[in-house]
Amino acid sequence: MPTRVCCCCSALRPRYKRLVDNIFPEDPKDGLVKADMEKLTFYAVSAPEKLDRIGAYLAERLSRDVVRHRSGYVLIAMEALDQLLMACHSQSIKPFVESFLHMVAKLLESGEPKLQVLGTNSFVKFANIEEDTPSYHRRYDFFVSRFSAMCHSCHSDPEIRTEYVLFYLMTYLK
Repeated sequence: MPTRVCCCCSALRPRYKRLVDNIFPEDPKDGLVKADMEKLTFYAVSAPEKLDRIGAYLAERLSRDVVRHRSGYVLIAMEALDQLLMACHSQSIKPFVESFLHMVAKLLESGEPKLQVLGTNSFVKFANIEEDTPSYHRRYDFFVSRFSAMCHSCHSDPEIRTEYVLFYLMTYLK
């Protein structure tokens, strides 16, 4: 009986939320559900006015998973955000970018180096997108200061320090 109620209620959820929820497997080790990600991408491209809601909902899920230290689901959410960003980089993506940058900032603020590196890699992908009309109103002060701090990190793991420095070299010495 509870299963029927759940199915009934899930049908009342907005389509974009159902599509986003479907990209997450039960076990995060299985990775992003590719077929459902293709459906979400098609939906986002077909209905660009929904991109801001899709981004906000993905950001909500990602925030919750960062707080709960569920890094497997964080990886899946960022992979989805990256794929949507690459698939939909047109005029209609501007509202989506705000959610995207908010999530990158959330990852950079986390204390986990893996998540910080994930955030930096996503930011690099975003920075390499050529915009038809650049949005100069966005403020990147936070990102510049955060990336600088990461480059001067005294993290105990030399591999992580190397990743931080490589990111700096990749980004600023282009």
